[in-house]
Amino acid sequence: MDQAQPRAAFPGAFFTVNYLLLLAVGGYIGRAALLPPDPLGAAVFLIAALAGYAALYLLPAWLLSALCHRWLSPLLARGLAVLLASVTLLLLLVDSQIHELYGFHINGFVWNLLVTPGGIDSMGGGDGTLPTVAAMVLAVVALEAALMALVRRHPGHRRGWRGLLVVLLLCMAGERVAYGLSDLNGYRPVLNAARAVPFYQPATFEGLARDLGYTAPPREQWSVSADGPLKYPLHPLRSASGAPSPNVLFLVAESLRADMLTPEIMPNLWRFAERHGRRYSDHMSGGNGTRMGIFSLFYGLPGNYWFPFRESRRPPVLVSELLRRGYRPGLFTSARFSYPEFDQTVFATVPSPAMVSDDEGPGWQRDRRNVTRLLDFIGADQNRPFFGFMFFESPHARYYFPEESVIRPDYLRELNYATMDVHEDMPGIFNRYINSVHHLDQQLGRVLDRLERDGRLDDTLVVITGDHGEEFMEHGRWGHNSEFHDEQVRVPLVLAGPGVPGGVVATPTSHLDVAPTLLALLGVTNPPTDYAVGLPLDQAPPDRYRLAASWDAVAYLGPRYKVAMPMNAGGLGEMAVAGSSDEPVADRDAVMVRVRDRLVAVLRDMSRFYRH
Repeated sequence: MDQAQPRAAFPGAFFTVNYLLLLAVGGYIGRAALLPPDPLGAAVFLIAALAGYAALYLLPAWLLSALCHRWLSPLLARGLAVLLASVTLLLLLVDSQIHELYGFHINGFVWNLLVTPGGIDSMGGGDGTLPTVAAMVLAVVALEAALMALVRRHPGHRRGWRGLLVVLLLCMAGERVAYGLSDLNGYRPVLNAARAVPFYQPATFEGLARDLGYTAPPREQWSVSADGPLKYPLHPLRSASGAPSPNVLFLVAESLRADMLTPEIMPNLWRFAERHGRRYSDHMSGGNGTRMGIFSLFYGLPGNYWFPFRESRRPPVLVSELLRRGYRPGLFTSARFSYPEFDQTVFATVPSPAMVSDDEGPGWQRDRRNVTRLLDFIGADQNRPFFGFMFFESPHARYYFPEESVIRPDYLRELNYATMDVHEDMPGIFNRYINSVHHLDQQLGRVLDRLERDGRLDDTLVVITGDHGEEFMEHGRWGHNSEFHDEQVRVPLVLAGPGVPGGVVATPTSHLDVAPTLLALLGVTNPPTDYAVGLPLDQAPPDRYRLAASWDAVAYLGPRYKVAMPMNAGGLGEMAVAGSSDEPVADRDAVMVRVRDRLVAVLRDMSRFYRH
């Protein structure tokens, strides 16, 4: 009589090795948090947190594989284990690279990038990037398959698992308690280490501590919120009798940092500013990314308002006023209006046929085609004022340009995100960027020459700027959307047209000031406080602070210090503090005392247009 074959044992050793791999990747991500004043305390917390979180990362793969092993087939369970472990490891590896480059983990911004039409395309990337990424995915899957084959005959023993489970539970409970106490007392080494753990979920004990009679050291609470119904504008717009209605033209470039506006790199814009425009030499975007930069430019509001404005499909009063006056809209982008979602915010009420997207081919080719379309639009109807917008893509990574635009021949020929060395290749990458900006200037020159030749500068308000800047590892980051370093938020601004005097303005200005400036030139008599946080550009005082936003933070940019405040976060321990030129500060707490009153004013700015 044949005996039944024994059921294969569940491959516990496979998950043990994967657990160690996840610990190693988590440690690599978290190493940057081991800083003074207490790197040892941060390290102990980080080890405890990663011990528990690595198990949680792996728990779905282990649980599903175990259920499959018990109820279906051991062979199917092994295949499922390899697949799910590969996905888990790949997610953590991707998170490590995102954190290394940008300083944040996979979050709502990254998810939005993945699921929004045009999001992935907006990242650029060399022709070899996708095959390289595919090869890396296959390598991880092959590693996991080989690991499964290796441990198949050594599935591990039940002995010792209970002890390991006890250790894990102690680590998880310990890090919960450590974080809760650190949050109560504002102990920054642990709070900073927690932010380095991927997908960390904080636990706070304020209610329990209060019930137990524990009194935490006094600290101020701040909350930068994006919640609540809007009250915008505070009062309807009013215009002076016979208010002028000049044409309005926005020329906005992706990733255009301020130091690119030189006679060598951008000769056409430099010459135009010298002859016809007003150049603002200390100007900052309202964001370190396209979404918040464009939002602040048109609304004159901080970026925390993006979310409720998008939900309510509320356009800025500037665009509403132009459409109310019967302006002829012509909007052109070398990306998409759906990413970021400007078709749901800034241009929510602009008719769809007036919005033209071109995302086929390299960015420099798109820009050339769109400039031709823009010029045709400008000359199409002389009987109505026009509202024009052009978004240039040439300077977006991977920095597009034709050979005739090369002024830095020593540039990196192929920018492959998957294989490049971010430190060794950066000089060549920066030269790519300079060449792409030079091509941008050539396209701007086509528009500006046409306006000058046709005599349209006397009846056209022209705004030329960048949505945000671009960093090239000057402070340890590349690109944008990661920090509020000057390289990421400082941009050029040139304004020209009727009512705009020439010259150079050195006082600190902001994208939040542009909408109030244009509305005043259009004869709107409301004070800017009715609809904006910014000021008319030429009313900006020299000691003012400015605001910039990212996907999940708002930054105070003062004359001496910068303070970045996470959205919906409480406690000063959550804030990042630096000098105004991004230099480290010796006494963070002393800085917070100095800027306290201004931070209170920032919080008022954050909530002025919510209905309370």
